Amino acid sequence: MAKLLSLLLLLFIITITAEGTMSSYGVYEESNSIKLFVFGDSYADTGNSLNSSSYKPPYGMTFPGKPSGRFSDGRILTDYVASFLKIESPAPYSLKNSSDLKYGMNFAYGGTGVFNTLIDGPNMTTQIDTFEELIQQNLYTKTDLESSIALVSAAGNDYLKFVLVNGNNTKVSI
Repeated sequence: MAKLLSLLLLLFIITITAEGTMSSYGVYEESNSIKLFVFGDSYADTGNSLNSSSYKPPYGMTFPGKPSGRFSDGRILTDYVASFLKIESPAPYSLKNSSDLKYGMNFAYGGTGVFNTLIDGPNMTTQIDTFEELIQQNLYTKTDLESSIALVSAAGNDYLKFVLVNGNNTKVSI
């Protein structure tokens, strides 16, 4: 329950942050200070799953032209959101260095979810904790955070684990 409340708080903060970076006409103001912080799974992972198949063909052949850690042959959600913000896709956390902080950071990890899944990777709580550590290390300033947006992607990995663990005995009511 605490994890759910934390996630809802994060989504609330995201909404407030997104509203704060928009002009009165709903168009993002021209600013190179906008940063994108990404949390989630393969729909948003730009290269954190270092030992995965996403670093082998055919992944990435259409964009960026070689395997780069995206679980797609082309652009993923992170690339589209960054393009909308007129910035480059933020660097994957696993490949970070001091020069990669300009556009934010990508903590998403393919196969993970809000809770622990079948993939041994950082779930959403761990990703957010890692982000908080970077803030405590002063890698991002208050101004950086005020002009930033968070992208949260949670596809079906939590559901897949639930169904596989509970088998056909699972009864779902809507």
